[in-house]
Amino acid sequence: MSDDEIDKTIEEVMKEIRASPDYSGHSCSAHSDTQCSQNKCSSDNEENNGKLKVDIYVPLDACTCEWDKFMNRVFVELTPYIKHIDYDTKNLNSVEARNLNLHNKCIVVDGEKKFSSSFTLKRELPRLLKAKGLI
Repeated sequence: MSDDEIDKTIEEVMKEIRASPDYSGHSCSAHSDTQCSQNKCSSDNEENNGKLKVDIYVPLDACTCEWDKFMNRVFVELTPYIKHIDYDTKNLNSVEARNLNLHNKCIVVDGEKKFSSSFTLKRELPRLLKAKGLI
């Protein structure tokens, strides 16, 4: 996948994030007591259409400068397989994240496998997709 295609995908994801009710804007003085509307785990009740479910947890109520590089690195790894992935960006400061015992930016695959770096995701993603019969 070309750099332009990766940039376009990242741009689309950032638009979705900014449209989220949990997103508090670009200010570095974002409030940590922002209410999260993602207190339910909808992925447990929805069909993934045979795709690998990837949830990306970042502090949406913090300044984007705290998590934009992490998102960029994650999407560099996801983009080559994007047609096999159902992704969602979720607030790290939510009840759902606390229930998963998440304390730092991370990626959760199929609700159970946790990755704290894009490097680990890069290594494991092809294996996970193959195990599910997607590639």
